[in-house]
Amino acid sequence: MTDPGIRASDGEREETIERLRAAAGEGRLTLEELTDRIETASGASTRGQLDELTGDLPAFGDPGGQVVTTVPARNSALFGDHKRDGQWQLPAVSRWDSIFGDVKLDLREARVPAGEIVIDVRTFFGDVELLVPEGVLVEVRAKAFLGDVKQDAGMAGPAGAPRIVLTGTTVFGDVRVRARRLRERLAARLRRAAQ
Repeated sequence: MTDPGIRASDGEREETIERLRAAAGEGRLTLEELTDRIETASGASTRGQLDELTGDLPAFGDPGGQVVTTVPARNSALFGDHKRDGQWQLPAVSRWDSIFGDVKLDLREARVPAGEIVIDVRTFFGDVELLVPEGVLVEVRAKAFLGDVKQDAGMAGPAGAPRIVLTGTTVFGDVRVRARRLRERLAARLRRAAQ
């Protein structure tokens, strides 16, 4: 057993980040949990701090785990919106089509595969909104015709941060990428309830 007070090396931090990514790919961590833990791992100075980040995870290759519902790789709607939030499984590549409807994807509690995630969205008379946790890198390749592309989140993240590529087009609609912590949303609800 190693001393938890021994200073962590760059290799140990990278190994912990890879273990966290694998756990997220198995559905054990949400995207927000993954980004929080990666950020903490990047700044960890001791082995004990790194061990705390993986203490509730099984060893590599342990088959146990929870079952999470999955979303088909292609989703289409006519005169309707696509809205996903809460705990759900996001595939590595997915396509979302909507005519006269919006696509709103909240990835903060989503279970995500390890590696790069590609989300292709195509709307006609609809907006695209992607809500991500802080610390996720988002590359916006999506185009808006007769609309705007606004990226308020996902421009920077710690080493090893999850990467999302948003592709596609919207006609007569906007594309927005933003971040908001779950606890901020809950705090806002509590403030409104107290008033």
